[in-house]
Amino acid sequence: MTSKNGVGVTEIEHDSESRTLVNGCHPPGCYKRKIKYEISMEQIVAIMKQSKNCEQFIKYECYDSVFRFSSTGEYFGWWVSRQGSKMNYWGGAAVDSGKCACGMTNSCAGGHKCNCDENDWAWREDSGYLTDKNTLPVTELRFGDTDSVLGNGEKERGYHTLGKLRCWG
Repeated sequence: MTSKNGVGVTEIEHDSESRTLVNGCHPPGCYKRKIKYEISMEQIVAIMKQSKNCEQFIKYECYDSVFRFSSTGEYFGWWVSRQGSKMNYWGGAAVDSGKCACGMTNSCAGGHKCNCDENDWAWREDSGYLTDKNTLPVTELRFGDTDSVLGNGEKERGYHTLGKLRCWG
């Protein structure tokens, strides 16, 4: 337990907290990372019900790898809620917005809804906190569009990072 403004915070750890390479597959969601928490989902839900606030940090670092192709609208990356639903928004964005944090402020690269959707030969990042207690915690991460060798000899790839579930209040 840690403290947030003097209030005790319960942190629930899982097996996917380290920065992890996503590489070598193209179809939407072909990369799958199931998240295993140190306590049962029933225990997690009980803690969340007793808490005013919960959050989980989520980050994707991308190199020519997209969440969504603007031409087709097809999602290549998403997270899965505790109910097993495919979630169309990323940390720092409003629930069901189809955006990342930068999309909420219209500050994403290339005017997209996420920085990673720029899909260029540069490292970009989308990150922020998920705070919807109705869908947390993240139970799976899914990505695609990480298989091509680009014209500059580099490969499409990404890294995901998922923080502990934190609840307080």
